[in-house]
Amino acid sequence: MGASGLQKLSMSKQETKPEIVATEGLRPIGLSIASFYYAASGLYYLVYPIVAADPGIWPLYILGALSVLGAFGLFRMTRWGLWLGLGLFLPQLVAPITVLMEVLAFPGVFQQALTIAFIVSLFVLMFFDSLTFLLILDKRRSFK
Repeated sequence: MGASGLQKLSMSKQETKPEIVATEGLRPIGLSIASFYYAASGLYYLVYPIVAADPGIWPLYILGALSVLGAFGLFRMTRWGLWLGLGLFLPQLVAPITVLMEVLAFPGVFQQALTIAFIVSLFVLMFFDSLTFLLILDKRRSFK
């Protein structure tokens, strides 16, 4: 095989390579999930003190407002959204754990359906908080 044969062979290999499509403008699905979680949990923390009719739990208002702000930052993929999302991990984990420890101290807590639903919601918050933290940590290099 001569030089022209090798050149034709290498040209045919180059032509058959698939083109790489740029995905720079697309948001990773993990960050969309994290943004949705922070928005939903922020609304949960904002609405719960109103439903419970206990204005004394004002830290939940702060946590809820920061969570909604973090959802906006994650949705826009800004650097401050990354840091706020990572910083909200611990407060959003400590709040349900604290409440869970208080609720489980009452006798007969598993006899009422509403209380069981509340306990399940606390476990859901803790699970998705941990999952969201890992999703954000995985995609931290995607932020502007």
